[in-house]
Amino acid sequence: MMKNILLQKIPTNKVKETRDLNISNGNDAETYSASKLLAALGAEVSWGSRNEDGRKIDLIASYDHPWYDERIIFLVQVKSGKSYGVKLPNGFKLLTRAKKEAQRTSHSICIIWADRDSKDAYWAYVHPHSTNGIQLYSNNHLVSPPMRFDIARSQAKNLPRKVGGTGVIMSNKFSSLKEKREAALESYGLLKTKNLINPNVGKIEFTRVGWRHMFRKSRSAANKNSSLTVINYLHHILEDKPSSIYVTDLKITDISDYTYRRCEYVLSYEKVKLYLKQEVSEVKVVVRVIEEIRWPRNWTNHPSLTQLVERKLTFLSCYYKYLK
Repeated sequence: MMKNILLQKIPTNKVKETRDLNISNGNDAETYSASKLLAALGAEVSWGSRNEDGRKIDLIASYDHPWYDERIIFLVQVKSGKSYGVKLPNGFKLLTRAKKEAQRTSHSICIIWADRDSKDAYWAYVHPHSTNGIQLYSNNHLVSPPMRFDIARSQAKNLPRKVGGTGVIMSNKFSSLKEKREAALESYGLLKTKNLINPNVGKIEFTRVGWRHMFRKSRSAANKNSSLTVINYLHHILEDKPSSIYVTDLKITDISDYTYRRCEYVLSYEKVKLYLKQEVSEVKVVVRVIEEIRWPRNWTNHPSLTQLVERKLTFLSCYYKYLK
């Protein structure tokens, strides 16, 4: 009876076997990651040349910028296996080895870590000044349709824009609280009509949600007064890049045929000045916005994906506090 030749144990050179397996794993991870990027971003993806591959550039990806009329181009280094990353219940852990091999002095690079067990792929954007230690990432770093907005936010670090509200001097030029409130209400109404694009997060919509949140009854008078001051200068501040930005209150849920991601961005502007009582003080202006994105749950198999990804960015609040 003929034996199945695939079940026969054929002696091999263990070193060559390990090397060949690593090559196969690497090639498979690159192909898998490229296919995910193509679908998630509507991107164009090419493999690095021989010289680029020698410099650990596996893929070159480009796609339409979500809030500027131009293309985003970014370099990708693909990793797989437990030497580079660890799958966590709500995200993944990128290990030191992966960041050290990816980090460059002249440009940023996007690491894609493909988990062979779960079949998930995660991304991490590494800048020249990024720390090279172990780093934890949540599930908003899955390679999925929202990544197109996240990469744009990450690349904003390199945009030639002012940072932190440099040159903005706020003042209280009103004789009464009533005048101040009326001026702020007028400024807020103008913000609703403006196409205000922040370099890091894109177009911000100003709705009743923000006004009601800032001036709810339970909020202190001092905080309300702070918000009234900032509103009149908000269009100048938000056109700059923030001094820092971070994500809080992240929620990802599946409802019917769609996945929804909701998170809050906190933008801090630490170079704004306040002229009050004939004194100029350094203040930090904090702006909070809510991002909501939805996309089809079966996005990897959807022929009209780019037309079905929806995003809304809503202003929530603003205030200032003294730095010194």
